[in-house]
Amino acid sequence: MDLNPPAGENYGHPKICFFHVVFKAAALAFYILSTLFVDSFVIIFVTTVLLAALDFWVVKNVSGRILVGLRWWNEINDEGESVWKFECLDQ
Repeated sequence: MDLNPPAGENYGHPKICFFHVVFKAAALAFYILSTLFVDSFVIIFVTTVLLAALDFWVVKNVSGRILVGLRWWNEINDEGESVWKFECLDQ
């Protein structure tokens, strides 16, 4: 892995990489800094959980599919059993 890419190298999906990091940073920053502005633990907790849920959705449905080529979901078959489906991008 080349840790020093050549100057002027363009990445394929910079916006997706940005949002991949933004929701993680937003949840962490809100949790750390919210006690300066909000006194209610419930509001802090609910907002932090919502930001973490948005982060999970972005990582699972956007970053995982576009950047890495992985998808997964759960289906219920005819017998009522939970079946996990996994897909990966063909090389």
